[in-house]
Amino acid sequence: AAAIFACSPSTESAYKTELDSYVAPAHHSSSLTSVFDAHGGFETWSKMKMLTYRKGNELTVTNLQNRKIKITDPNKVIGFDGQDVWQMPDSLDASRTRFYHNLFFYFYAMPFVVGDPGAYYENVASKELAGKSYAGIKVSYNQGVGDAPDDNYIIWYDPDTKKMEWLMYTVTYSSQEPSDTYKLIKYSEWRNFEGLLLPTKMQWHQYDGESVGEPQGNALAFSDIALSQDAPADSIFTMPLGATIAPR
Repeated sequence: AAAIFACSPSTESAYKTELDSYVAPAHHSSSLTSVFDAHGGFETWSKMKMLTYRKGNELTVTNLQNRKIKITDPNKVIGFDGQDVWQMPDSLDASRTRFYHNLFFYFYAMPFVVGDPGAYYENVASKELAGKSYAGIKVSYNQGVGDAPDDNYIIWYDPDTKKMEWLMYTVTYSSQEPSDTYKLIKYSEWRNFEGLLLPTKMQWHQYDGESVGEPQGNALAFSDIALSQDAPADSIFTMPLGATIAPR
């Protein structure tokens, strides 16, 4: 792994030059920028080209620059080649594959993933969750951004450290209709990877719109996490012969 992800001195020098000349996207709000900075900085995130992690039996590889993705487990392989979401073997039902292919990547890459173009940010009133008060940023999207532009997210962060601890989100993919019902995730056990804080545990909780309820199921643990400035080979994401294209 050290050999794969090692950078030559010339690469490190070029990377530093790029960071020195980095200009933050104008659409980011000041509060969101403070959260990014607490997690290592959006400028550092924007230079990363590959993210890999394991969730249970699934191994996910993502090109962070174009969001091509491949998920491999013992029973199937899912990929996005930049145009189509595909699945192998073709005997499996692919009706939910497009919804699933980047679902956990999006949760996992919080808060940085909400820095994408087409997002809008609004500071919301502070909220008490599990006995602690948090500051909040609501994230919404332009129509035409992604498969579910009516999805909303609220990042809840510690007002002192600026670090994200909770995420609320709505799900509109199936209905294609806006929703006011939020689901709730607790993020914990953040670790430093290439200067960026990424979570190693996420726990869903029951949520009635006011108070945090009991945990829903077991916490998701993430392992074999790696970030790299080197892009994965494009051939990784190529749709193999005989694969099923997931319907939109």
